[in-house]
Amino acid sequence: MLARPAAPIPAAAPRAIKEASPQAAIAPLLQDPGGVIAFGELHQTRATAKVRSSLARFTDEILPAVAPHASHLIVETWITRGACGEEEKHVTEEVARTTERPVETESEIMKLLRRAKELGVAPHVLDVGCDEYKVLVGAGGGVDYDKLLTITNTHLQRAIGQGLLLPRAPGRPLVIVYGGALHNDLFPDPALARYTFGRAVHAATRGAYREIDLYVPEMVDATPALKTEPWYKAWQRAGAGASDVLIARNPRSSIVVFRRGRAQ
Repeated sequence: MLARPAAPIPAAAPRAIKEASPQAAIAPLLQDPGGVIAFGELHQTRATAKVRSSLARFTDEILPAVAPHASHLIVETWITRGACGEEEKHVTEEVARTTERPVETESEIMKLLRRAKELGVAPHVLDVGCDEYKVLVGAGGGVDYDKLLTITNTHLQRAIGQGLLLPRAPGRPLVIVYGGALHNDLFPDPALARYTFGRAVHAATRGAYREIDLYVPEMVDATPALKTEPWYKAWQRAGAGASDVLIARNPRSSIVVFRRGRAQ
């Protein structure tokens, strides 16, 4: 017997709604809390390190609202064990240098994993093997970022599938994901589609999938590509950071843009 396919996702013009808080923005998105919610961020860089990150805001403000509905959290990170020799060391150092990730990000990730556990949500991270580190070292000794994005997406999609098979507590049927605002896309740029799991998970859960991107205004300001997105003008009309804003792109894809000025 063929599985019932997921319902098509209708297109819609972006709508921006001012919200009193991030929790208020998220609340209407939890009314059908089965399946998977994948949160995506713009990764923090050293240039924006003084601005409170999406990751920190998710841990402190959004996770406590989502946790009562969730049994599992999958985080887009992997713990380096030092068991894969020079390749692991080289890839880890090169990725940190190229992405300009602040040192604080690692402690924020650990805080997220610890907080999830405290709230009764089992945290899971990705497990990159030694053979994959070897593949990631590209020609000339650099990191092959095409392979890095592909491997990361493969691990995320696999982890989500495993999370959906794991036992879930009564009343907590949700699997949540936290990572970059690329892999979770439901409507990816065709050139980037191979790095995304959104459509596949939407189909696998028969439509019980939701994409929510979390943006910090100062990082939106510093990312020219976002200013060409269809939702950007709707956010501008809603005050461009004067309050927390929920932008509905369609019934299964939303953005929360936080209020400006929340420093570390």
